Amino acid sequence: MSPEIYKVLHVVGVLMLFLGLGGMFAAEPGKGSRLFAMLHGLGLVAMLVAGIGFAHKSGYGWPNWMIAKIGCWLVVAAVPVMVKKKVLSRFVGILLALAIGATAVWLAQAKPF
Repeated sequence: MSPEIYKVLHVVGVLMLFLGLGGMFAAEPGKGSRLFAMLHGLGLVAMLVAGIGFAHKSGYGWPNWMIAKIGCWLVVAAVPVMVKKKVLSRFVGILLALAIGATAVWLAQAKPF
């Protein structure tokens, strides 16, 4: 596949991830949140596979900004668990997910290190 297809699949994974997050935060506990949790997980897998495929096809290797970006997505993956365990409120969870997601986008665009 071409790198552009991997890039599109990566962005679709991001959309799935945040759609799942929004659904989990908006739904009453136990009501439909399982579907959104699956969407969240599938989005993470799609992002990982497509992102690594894109990096391989583009010849990036493993630069530090990419490792930091994977770390950002791991934090976003843990946000629903932290909200469910009441470590974070829903509002703080949403703000944290948005801030970390924005940081991941900045890392991909700026490639600072």
